Amino acid sequence: MASEKKKHVVIIVLGDIGRSPRMNYHALSILQHGHRVSLIGYRGEDILPQLKAYESTLLESILFSPYSPPKMLRRYFLPLYYILRLFGLTFGLCHALAKVQQRCSSPDTILVQNPPTLPLLFISYIFCIYQGIIFQKRPKLVIDWHNLGFTMFGRPKSVITKMAKLFEKHMAPLANGHLCVSESMAQWLVTNFGIKQETISVLYDRPPEFFQPTSVEAMHHLMNKLQTTIVEKCPRLEPQTQKPNKTILTEIVTSNGKSDIVQRKDRPILIVSSTSWTPDEDFSILLNALVALQKNINNEGNNGGTTYPHILVIVTGKGPEKEMYENMILHLNLKHITILTMWLETCDYPKLLGCADLGISLHVSTSGLDLPMKVLDMFGCEVPVCAYNFGCLGELVKDGENGRVFSSEVELAQQLRHLLLSDGKRSQDDNKIMGDLEKFRNNIRGMTSWKENWIEYAHDMILCTDTRDAGQHSSFMQIKIQ
Repeated sequence: MASEKKKHVVIIVLGDIGRSPRMNYHALSILQHGHRVSLIGYRGEDILPQLKAYESTLLESILFSPYSPPKMLRRYFLPLYYILRLFGLTFGLCHALAKVQQRCSSPDTILVQNPPTLPLLFISYIFCIYQGIIFQKRPKLVIDWHNLGFTMFGRPKSVITKMAKLFEKHMAPLANGHLCVSESMAQWLVTNFGIKQETISVLYDRPPEFFQPTSVEAMHHLMNKLQTTIVEKCPRLEPQTQKPNKTILTEIVTSNGKSDIVQRKDRPILIVSSTSWTPDEDFSILLNALVALQKNINNEGNNGGTTYPHILVIVTGKGPEKEMYENMILHLNLKHITILTMWLETCDYPKLLGCADLGISLHVSTSGLDLPMKVLDMFGCEVPVCAYNFGCLGELVKDGENGRVFSSEVELAQQLRHLLLSDGKRSQDDNKIMGDLEKFRNNIRGMTSWKENWIEYAHDMILCTDTRDAGQHSSFMQIKIQ
C-alpha cells in the first residue's frame, strides 16, 4: 500500500463530528495510510486526539452550526419546522462543500454517514456530478449505513416517514459503494432498496487499539482525576478516598521500602453504561433492575446471608432526558448501590471502560438493523456486557458466550445478581470477578481490531484506484460478509 497514489477523501457527518466515533475511525484509518481527509460536520465535541496530530498536514476540518428553527414550531407546526430545518442544513452543507472546493484538491471519494438522509444524499450526489463536469474527474460516492434514515422520523405510517423512505430508496442506488454495520442491514438494502450486492461491504464496528484493558497505574491516575467529581456527586463515597494514597478502586502500598499501585481488595463492583439520554433508550429498565437488585441484597442481609461489596454504576453521555433521570436517581433508596452520571473527556472514556467489571447496553435500534458501537468499545476493553435484545443483536452479543441478553428489567436484575453477586468472587491474580464473567472475557479476547477489519472490508471501497468520469456509474465491490 506504500506505493498507492495519494487520495483526497471528504467525510461528511450531518451531526456532531465528535460524537460520531465510527467516522472518526474512518478518518484516522485513511490518514494513517497517508491520504488527505476533509472532515465536514457540526461544531461540538472534540474529535479523537489521534486525529489532531494530522491537523497541520493531512486533515482539514470544516465545521458549521446549522440553522435550527424555533422549538415552538416543532411542537405546533411540524411541517414548517422540517422545511426550515431542511433549508438550514442545505445551506450549511453547500457552504462547507464550497470551502472544500476552495481550500483543497478535487476529492476522489465522498464518504457520507447515513442517517440523516435529507438533504445529505442528494447534495453529495449533485456535488459529485458537478466535480465530474468541472474537473473531468467524478468522485466516488460511498454511503456508510449506520441506520435507515426514514426510521428516525418515528411513526411508520405518517406521510413524512413515507416520503423520507421513498427519497432514500431512490437516492441510495445512485451511490457507487455502500458500507453496512451489519449483515442484516446489507441484506435489507438489497431486498428493499434494490442496491446491488456487488456494491456492498459489511464493515462490522470493531474497537480501535486505544480501547484496551486499563493498567492499574492508569486506573489510579484516572480515579484521582475523577475523585473530586465522584465525591461531589456522591458524598457517601468520600470515606473511601480520604487517604492521599487511596482512590475508590486503587491504593498505593509500601513493602520493604518499595511502593506499588494495586487494586483495592475492598474495591466496589464497577458497572459502566453509556447512553444518549433519548426516548429510544429506556433508562428506567436499568434503574428498576438496580432497585430489584438492592431488594435482593437487603433480603439476604436480613436473613444473615453474605455481605456483598458496594456496587458503583457510572453512566456516561449527554442528552435531552438526562436531567429527568438524574432527578429519578436522587429519589431511589439504594444503600449498597451508587449511580453517578458523568461526561468524560474523549481520552478518559476508554480508560473508564477498561476499569469496569461489566457494561450495560440499553440501545434499541429504530430499524432493528444496526448494532450498538458502545458494546464494541466495551469488548475492546475486555468488558463483558448485558445488552437489551433487538433484531440483529445476535450478530454481536452471543448470549452466554461473550455476555448476556435481556428483554426486561426482571431479566436484567436476575443477570446482575448471578454475574456480580453469586459469581462475584475476585481472582487473586488480577482482582477480576470470576465465574461467567471470566468465561465471557476469555471469549472476547482475540477479536479483530478496527485497523485489521477496515483494511479488509473498507480500504478498497473507499480508496479503490479506479476513477470515473462524469457519466460513469458502475459497481466495483463484491459483498463481503465477515
